[in-house]
Amino acid sequence: MLVKSANHILRHRSLGKPISKAVKTTGLFLVLLFSCIHVFSQEDIRITAFGHIPKTIPDSLYTSLKKAKTSNQRLRILYEIGEQHAKHGNADSVNFYSNKMSALIKGSNNLKDSLLHVLRSKKLAGDGKLIIGFNDEALKDYLDGITISDSLSVSSTEVFWLELGLGKVYLRKREYSSAKSIFEKCAQETDNDEVRANAYYLLGVLATLEYEDYDLSLSYYEKARSAANNPSMDKLILQIELNEGSIFLVRKKYDKALVHFEHVMKASIEKQYYGLYTNAVLYYGDAYSALGEFKTAQMVLSMAYANAINWNRLELQKSIIQGLRNVYVAQGDYENAYNLMTRYNAVSEEILENQNIKTIKDLEYKYNTLQKEKEIVELKKTQLAKQNEIERQKTIKKAVLYGFLVLLIPIITLLYVYYQKLQTQSLLAVKQQELNNRKITSLLNEQELKIARTALSAQQEERSRIAQQLHDSIGGNLAGIKLQLSNVEKPNDTQKGIMKQVNETYELVREISHNLIPKKFNENAFTILLNDYLDKIKNGSDLSIAFSAHPEEKINGLPETIKVELYQIIQELTTNTLKHANATSIELHLSFYNNTLQLLFEDDGTGFDMKKTHDGIGITNINTRIKQLHGNLVLDSTPGRGTAFTITIPIKDIDEKI
Repeated sequence: MLVKSANHILRHRSLGKPISKAVKTTGLFLVLLFSCIHVFSQEDIRITAFGHIPKTIPDSLYTSLKKAKTSNQRLRILYEIGEQHAKHGNADSVNFYSNKMSALIKGSNNLKDSLLHVLRSKKLAGDGKLIIGFNDEALKDYLDGITISDSLSVSSTEVFWLELGLGKVYLRKREYSSAKSIFEKCAQETDNDEVRANAYYLLGVLATLEYEDYDLSLSYYEKARSAANNPSMDKLILQIELNEGSIFLVRKKYDKALVHFEHVMKASIEKQYYGLYTNAVLYYGDAYSALGEFKTAQMVLSMAYANAINWNRLELQKSIIQGLRNVYVAQGDYENAYNLMTRYNAVSEEILENQNIKTIKDLEYKYNTLQKEKEIVELKKTQLAKQNEIERQKTIKKAVLYGFLVLLIPIITLLYVYYQKLQTQSLLAVKQQELNNRKITSLLNEQELKIARTALSAQQEERSRIAQQLHDSIGGNLAGIKLQLSNVEKPNDTQKGIMKQVNETYELVREISHNLIPKKFNENAFTILLNDYLDKIKNGSDLSIAFSAHPEEKINGLPETIKVELYQIIQELTTNTLKHANATSIELHLSFYNNTLQLLFEDDGTGFDMKKTHDGIGITNINTRIKQLHGNLVLDSTPGRGTAFTITIPIKDIDEKI
């Protein structure tokens, strides 16, 4: 299961792209986030969580930008700063400098190489949005730049970069044929080694995503490494090594995989490629999870999650949460696994919210960055003067703090002892009250249970009677008619049509009578029935279906009425996906915790606009069944990003029934 999870991660990360409660989980990771540096030692490997976004751009560039006299000079420096931010994974900064280039281009009338600046600003804008995960907006920027170059019959290295960016979007959207044609064109027609190396690297990624042909991927990575003969392409070499390590992980060659991940981690932290470093840490944690070293995997993935939060990499956060959830499930910690699923849904909602408030965030970031640019020179002048004063203040504060702690510790000890006594007395009173309440509740529940059992028995008897009548009377009559018609010699077309309709009616009556008596729910475990059903769907289609249930014994012990409704809801969801979603994979998770059943059904299909699409018959039927169970449905879908259904159903007295 863990290796399969690693394979799933490989297919979604190749582009480099709570605990008792959900709040406690977020708090734990924020503690890691605001720690300046936390070190985990594993064979001389240092796992680092950053409490702030590290500085990656030299001050000389900002100084040159301030001193630039012409618009052409400012545009060249702005592009260089934006490219540096893209290389280090600072998506918000990339978007800011692309917007700044666009504004300067619009405000200047006499620009030398104006087309070159326009193409570069479009490339920078697309790169920034692609890093965050706004695929459709990145697609528009790349297409705008390519359209401008086509209308003016321009062919340059910038055009190839725009086409590579367009191919990356198609790769993200799983439009593999379109992506492949673009990458092959760039590899064959360009005379720029960096463009060619990136094209071969992306062809290797595509071979993994579309065919899972790892040997073909490795051959393309070797071609990319040969073309990347310039020191400026060191990040691409590290990306290739990271993807090669992920292939070793899928093939269970853990020693080789760990060597690759460790080297990428060391090199990327030295070169300040913090986005790549976080991806390498995530793979490192997956490797230890696959090896069964769950404590190590948990610590490493927590570090990676802290960095993903700090760098606002929401898609990366989802991958890390899923990896942590698998670690908890493997350890039997279903409570934390359940709470992480809640956190996973929250991050998905945050992605949608970020798409809606992106303009506001860009304006805020622009203002803050302008202020920083104005203050950077003054801060440098006063930094040295303040440093000595800061050190002196630190020494004084430490002395005061230590003296205060010496006095505070005995007081805290006395308060703690007194608090424990009060807690003991309070617990005794609460337990006595709970005992009295349980006696009263037990009597009430026993009476309600008797009434419910009587009603269920009467309902089942009536369903059995109706089913028997359908099968014996109507079914028997139809069988007789069918037999008589089959004895007709040389039936004409009308008679053949009647025979076909009688046969279909007979089968329909037979199916209704069997459905009225759901014997399979009494004779088989519920999870086995679901597995059988999903296996039939997989065998009859090209879908990849992943199913998990935690804990199985409680889910199999659900009341029969709930299992029947739940089975039909899953059938309806699967049917909708097959008909409308054009999906390649489905994930189905059932979780039971704290008398609440949760169903998460997620596909990677085309999705839909929730503001424009009205509920069809399928969604209406699902809502009706959920309301009958006093449950709740949350639907999350965006065009191009798939659809997720989260269903919660309250379950009473499940522990007594199991």
